[in-house]
Amino acid sequence: MKSLILNCMAIIALTGSAAAQDVMAIYDARLDPHDLVNSSGQPLGSVCAAVQQDRANYHRFKKRGQVDDPDPIFADKTMRARIAGSCAIMPGHEHLRKAVFSGIGYGIIVRVQVLNDAGTLKVLVSERAG
Repeated sequence: MKSLILNCMAIIALTGSAAAQDVMAIYDARLDPHDLVNSSGQPLGSVCAAVQQDRANYHRFKKRGQVDDPDPIFADKTMRARIAGSCAIMPGHEHLRKAVFSGIGYGIIVRVQVLNDAGTLKVLVSERAG
């Protein structure tokens, strides 16, 4: 009985925290070679930096791949700048860094979830399935 009550409490706690996170956008993007260097041509070192550059390429420079989806948030330069400090790789997708930067996985497609977590921007990156 205690186990059932504890499980129910855990589910309620998880549901409450999920409800506090509002989904602002979900989009897919292919991280191509031009997304792996900054606007000055310097190599980037993280998947989150590549996601930020992808959005700059999409919105500012109009370098859009066929798989790159639009998003309603990162057309604004200040919002793009917030990606670096609010971005994380989703658990279970830690392999993305190696896949993106090894050259083996040319054009890895990522799914980006943009959340409003109780007033704080949260950007979660995972590999798109399929």
